[in-house]
Amino acid sequence: MVKELRRCLWAKQGDKLMQAYHDCEWGRPERNSQKLFELLTLEIFQSGLSWQTVLHKRANFRRAFAHFDIAAIAHFTNADVQRLLNDATIIRNRQKITATINNAQIVSQKFPREQFSNYIWSFTHGQVINHCYQTMSDIPKFDNLAWLVSQDLRQQQFKFIGPTIVYAFLQAAGVINDHTADCFLAKNRAVN
Repeated sequence: MVKELRRCLWAKQGDKLMQAYHDCEWGRPERNSQKLFELLTLEIFQSGLSWQTVLHKRANFRRAFAHFDIAAIAHFTNADVQRLLNDATIIRNRQKITATINNAQIVSQKFPREQFSNYIWSFTHGQVINHCYQTMSDIPKFDNLAWLVSQDLRQQQFKFIGPTIVYAFLQAAGVINDHTADCFLAKNRAVN
């Protein structure tokens, strides 16, 4: 009999896509600016919804948003906004769509090449913040780091950026490692 791996509670729902995301991506340090932009955008779209919903639409988001090519999104027009609002395969929210375009423009202007990655990781001096929460209910909705990053992003003119979205983004990007103590990945906290 194969022993079931112990995972963070949110990944134990029997959803293979959620489990694969948890096992292979969530909480692993990401330093590619385009991937970071994708994760930030997906967390913005997740706001008010379940992560499972967003994850199952991820391929559609990639197609609709030019595979998260920051420069391409920065040049989206009103016609693109309308195209996205008419695309039933993604989450159709005008504020989130226009925030994504705005955010791509900011990244393109202020953080060319891999500078967006450098900017995000500068808040922790390039280090992963390892927490050791026992259960999911111990994990806060946001912390001081997320509040600081969200305030700085707002100063940079990013839109739809609050500390809760930023905390989820930092978790997803592996800046913060919040695998719970019972998760098989908790032992990999030193991975950077």
